[in-house]
Amino acid sequence: MDRVTTNIRAVEFTPSRDGDGPRPPDILNQMPESEQIGTVTAGGACDTRRCHSAIIARDAFQIIPIRKTGGL
Repeated sequence: MDRVTTNIRAVEFTPSRDGDGPRPPDILNQMPESEQIGTVTAGGACDTRRCHSAIIARDAFQIIPIRKTGGL
C-alpha cells in the first residue's frame, strides 16, 4: 500500500489449499522495478530464502517473523 495515497499497489488472492510462502516474489513483480518499495511485511510462511532474496533484490526493508520450523 502506498503510505501517501493509501492505494493498494499489489495484491494476490490464493485459495486456502495453497501456501503463502511462495507468493511474495510474484507480488513484488507486479510493481515496476522503477518504483521504490519501502517495506515488505509478511507472515512466517514467507520466511524462505526465495522470499528474502526477492525482497533484498528490490532493496526493501522486510518485516517477517521466523517461521515455526525455522531456527537461528
